Amino acid sequence: MSRAQPQASEELAVHRRLMRFGEAESLATPMWEERGTSVQAIAGHLASLWDVPPEIDAGGDPLVTEKGMPHGRASVLNLIVTVVDEAAADRVVHTLVGLGVRHPSRAIVLVPQQTSGAAPLDARISTHCNAVSGGGDQVCYEEVVLTVRGEAAEHLSGIVAPLLIHDLPTHVWWPGDPPWGDPVFEQLVEMGDRVIVDSADFSDLLAGLRRTANLRRRGGVGDLSWERLAWWQELTAQFFDAPRFRRYLPNLSRLHIRYALPPAASRRHDQDDDVAPGTPAPMAQALLYAGWIATRLGWRRHRTLESLADGGFRLRLEGRHEMIDVLIEPTTTDEVRPGELLSVRLRSLGETGAAEFIVDRDGDDAVVATNADGMTALLRRVPMESPREPELLSSQLIVDVADRVYEDALRAAAILLACAREAAA
Repeated sequence: MSRAQPQASEELAVHRRLMRFGEAESLATPMWEERGTSVQAIAGHLASLWDVPPEIDAGGDPLVTEKGMPHGRASVLNLIVTVVDEAAADRVVHTLVGLGVRHPSRAIVLVPQQTSGAAPLDARISTHCNAVSGGGDQVCYEEVVLTVRGEAAEHLSGIVAPLLIHDLPTHVWWPGDPPWGDPVFEQLVEMGDRVIVDSADFSDLLAGLRRTANLRRRGGVGDLSWERLAWWQELTAQFFDAPRFRRYLPNLSRLHIRYALPPAASRRHDQDDDVAPGTPAPMAQALLYAGWIATRLGWRRHRTLESLADGGFRLRLEGRHEMIDVLIEPTTTDEVRPGELLSVRLRSLGETGAAEFIVDRDGDDAVVATNADGMTALLRRVPMESPREPELLSSQLIVDVADRVYEDALRAAAILLACAREAAA
């Protein structure tokens, strides 16, 4: 590698070495902070972090300076995050520190405030470096926190655009309930190749599901609630990996999903590791799971049978061979995060009799059971996977294409919820 090659090649080399060596210790450089600053001053400071001509070692990788800073930045994406206040910004920063080693990026955290009279723009910038295990390199990512006030808060896209690293994908993560239709939100979404939300944060779940389904971005839409379902989806698929159970799949006749609802006295459930504490839409995961099963097996809406207490419902769908009862039932508990699935039960009618496939949460484990072919239940216990928000976000940051399976499940979830609301009206 010669010095004349583009800086992007140097960044890619560092990133490849990082992924090869794995986790590393995070070190923060001194923070640059300025009140009443300008976009030009912020951009100038960011540029000054990397204005040392790079040196290349014999293996073609950028060398590390005596100060521990890499000469070649290893950013692989821009990340734009908008939060409601400084406390949420601090939680975002805490989340991103743990992601820097695997997703070196320029993270721009926006804190819009409608108050006027104070300086319109404050900034603080820090660079976090990770020493790569097994080698001398360090890889760094930039964290830019901007507090924007008054009229400037109505034009966030104009502030962000000059600060993005060109030729890198841009992800827009919106913790909390997105302000659908708000011009500021729409402008920031337009800047992103991919948008990441959490449907559990939607104050109006049906409207949020429909709005999310209508977002059209080159890199698709990510949903942290969908990411939480990966473990449940994997266990469900494993039931039917066995050829002797596969024949039951087209003949499913009942799907029963139970999800956690917080006690009435604590309908907001704070999580220290969550950027947007609380779960306004605890049914989101259950609906997405039902939408996933329904679209994979070609089920169609037939009619609503009944509405249940606390927003649960029972629907009847038309399958390829059978009519299917779908029951989504909330269960009050404070033992797990609101919205987490508690159990999934699938029942099928086959030529040799009924079969049931069960995943039940039991503390930190899950009990996986199969009753089929008149045999005694096959039981096993597996550790529960309950990824935290940084892990969920990390999984979404490596995706740069639309997830058609999620999009299908999302639309189906909206239809199921609309059916339930019609019955309750």
